[in-house]
Amino acid sequence: MTWRTLPRGTRFAVIGVVAAALLAAAGLTAWRVLAPAEVVTPARKPYPEPVIPAPGPIGALVSAPLILDDRIRIFADERQVWADAPPNFKYENSALWSLRRWPAQLIGVVARGGPSPVVVSSWSDGQLVGTDPRTGETAWQATAEPLGDAYAGRRTGAATLYQPPGLFTTADAVVVAGSAHVTAYDPATGAQRWQLAAPADTACRGTDLTSAGQYLVHDTCAGTVRRIDTATGAPLPDLGSGITAVEPVSCPAGHASCPGVRLTGPSGTEGLLLDGTAAIPSPPLSAPGAVLAGGIVVTAPDPAAVTRLDGRDPRTGELRWTWQPSPDNAATPPGRLLAGGADRVLLLTPDQTLIAVSAESGKELSRSSIQLRHELVTPYDLSQVHTSGRYVVLVRTTPGAPATAPDSDYYVSPRPVLLTGS
Repeated sequence: MTWRTLPRGTRFAVIGVVAAALLAAAGLTAWRVLAPAEVVTPARKPYPEPVIPAPGPIGALVSAPLILDDRIRIFADERQVWADAPPNFKYENSALWSLRRWPAQLIGVVARGGPSPVVVSSWSDGQLVGTDPRTGETAWQATAEPLGDAYAGRRTGAATLYQPPGLFTTADAVVVAGSAHVTAYDPATGAQRWQLAAPADTACRGTDLTSAGQYLVHDTCAGTVRRIDTATGAPLPDLGSGITAVEPVSCPAGHASCPGVRLTGPSGTEGLLLDGTAAIPSPPLSAPGAVLAGGIVVTAPDPAAVTRLDGRDPRTGELRWTWQPSPDNAATPPGRLLAGGADRVLLLTPDQTLIAVSAESGKELSRSSIQLRHELVTPYDLSQVHTSGRYVVLVRTTPGAPATAPDSDYYVSPRPVLLTGS
C-alpha cells in the first residue's frame, strides 16, 4: 500500500501525528535553549602559584581583569564570570574556570583573597553566587536583593569589576546594599548574618562605601554620613553635618575595604581614617588627592603635576619622608598621582612613564616606560585604574569621549586595557 492509496482520513491523521511530533521537538529545543540555566565549568588544573611582575608593560587586553593574590585574573561579561592565568600573560588566556548564567545578567563582582578566597557575583535575578577561585566550583548561592536589571560593564567589564553597584567586601563579610535593605553575608558559606532597612532613602542615597569594619552611606537629604558596624549590623554614630561630598580614599577595588574617606562640608574638607568601627581625624588626608599607602598618607602640592611627594604620619601629620625626581630625571615631565597601593605610591607621567615610590621610605622603587612596542604612541584618558600588589591596570579611553559614546569611539583601541608591572 502506498501513501496515495491510503484513505484521506488516514493520511490526515498521519500528517497530524508528524506535525505534533515536530512541534514537540521544536518546543523541547526552544526550552533547552531559552530555559533558565547555570553552567559551571570547573578548573582542570591546580590553583596557579603567585607570579610577581617585573616593572614595565605586560600587554593589552580586551577585557579588564580583577587580579587575585597574584595568581589569577577574573573577568566579567554580560552573562559570565571567568578566570585565567598567569596574571602576567600579555593577552587573555584560555579560561581556568567559568560561571555562565541565563537569562540573568551580571551586575557586579567582588573578590576576597587569602587562605579562604572567594569570588562573589551579583546577578539581575537577585542571585548572589560565591565561587571558590581555586577550583571554579560554586561554594554557595543565596537569594539577595537585586542590585540592577542589566549588565553595565561595556566591552571591557571594568565597571562591573571595579565599580560594582551596591556590592562590597569587608574584613569578614560581603555586604549587599540595595534600595530597601543593607545585608551582610558570610563570605565562606553565604549565610545571612544580619539585615537592616537602608539607612538612607533611595532618593537621598549618595556615595556609599565600606572599610574593614564599617558600611558608610552619604544621606544627601540630611547632609550626614550614616554608618553601620558590619560585624554586628549595629548602627554607628553619624559623621558630620551639612556634608556635600564623600570621597573614598585608596580602596583596593571600587568603594570596598577603603582605609580612609574625605568629607566636604561647610567648614571645608576633613580626612578620616576608618579603623575598625572608628573614624579618626587625619589632617594630612584632608589634602586634595592625598592617598593612603602602607599606613602613610602621601600628599603632593599639585596631584595633577607632581614635583614632590611628602609621606606623613596619618594621625599627627609628622613628615616621614620627601621624594623628588633625581637630577638625572629632571627632563621627565611631572606626572599625576595615580594611586596608592599596599606598599607603594604610583605616578604616571605624560610620556607614559610609571614611577613607583616606597610608602615606607620614600625611595624610588622603579621607573619604566609602559608604552607597548607594537602600539602607536597615542594620548589617552583613564576611566578606571586598578592596582593589586605590583600589577597596575589602566582602562584607556579616547580623550574627551563622553561616557555615552559607543564603545568603538569611547575606548582608545580594540584592546584598551593596559596591563603593566610596577
